[in-house]
Amino acid sequence: MATPVKIGIDVGGTKVFTLVLDAATRKILARTKADTPAGLKFDEFAAFLAAQAAQTLAEAGSSAADVQHIGVAVPSSVDPATGVILHSPALGWKNLPARTPLEKAFGRPVLLDNDVNCGVLAEARLGAGRGSASVVGFFVGTGLGGGIVMDGKLIRGLRGSAGEFGHTVVRSNGRKCGCGKRGCLEAYCSKTAFGRRFERLIEKRGMKSCLPELLKDETFRNVRSKVLAKAYRRGDPVVCNVLDKGADMLGIGVANVMATLAPACVVLGGGVMEALGTDLLPFVRRSAEAHLFGLGPKDLNLKLAEFGDDAVALGAALLDEA
Repeated sequence: MATPVKIGIDVGGTKVFTLVLDAATRKILARTKADTPAGLKFDEFAAFLAAQAAQTLAEAGSSAADVQHIGVAVPSSVDPATGVILHSPALGWKNLPARTPLEKAFGRPVLLDNDVNCGVLAEARLGAGRGSASVVGFFVGTGLGGGIVMDGKLIRGLRGSAGEFGHTVVRSNGRKCGCGKRGCLEAYCSKTAFGRRFERLIEKRGMKSCLPELLKDETFRNVRSKVLAKAYRRGDPVVCNVLDKGADMLGIGVANVMATLAPACVVLGGGVMEALGTDLLPFVRRSAEAHLFGLGPKDLNLKLAEFGDDAVALGAALLDEA
């Protein structure tokens, strides 16, 4: 007898992750990874995603007839009413009506959502936040995204824009953010922010750091989280200073969310936290506790995400339940 399955696809700026999930047991049956193709029209891109899904289904020993649901996660807010991708700088998409081309390529309904929404959904249902009535997530990578799950449901807000914690202001007239505004959390705690700070301190001010030695084909702006972790654990003064400051600002963001939503669990994920979470968590916690209002340290249930690279695709596979 065929096993009902769900497909989750994580569309990133450089990679596309696809997985097949057993609908009953929640076990991942197969996963594939491919480079994100450039220069395609969106209908061609949708066909590429459908082909990746077919390949992953074959590796799982499943067929299209076994599929209950297809979910696609993208690095952008998505209008849930229209399926329009609002703005994805990583992929060059803006106000893109994506749902219809995707459904044409797959030949069936497709649910579409923001990538961090999906990652937080996975952690809330099956990972670090399981069993908690309300979960908020901060995912720190190239940028900083967030997601909100209340009573098991994603909170998407107006035009799917809820949970943009990276663009909450943590310092008035502070550092300039990639969005063009100043003082955003993402301008202090993201790989993009770290890279800009490294350029300023190492290249312009001449501060000594082992980071240039560790970089291969990378620049400060696209340094891998694993390289940051290596430099941090060597005690590099520049890297430690920049990342500890970023963690401190992240703690302020966590405290702001606690004052606004008072979630039962806050999950920290993304590539930076996956590589450095055990090192940075104490700084985040200390800062958050110092800025809490009306709640005490025991009310702050702060956890590291559990699913790593699988989180976003896994959450996409669960979108029909959100």
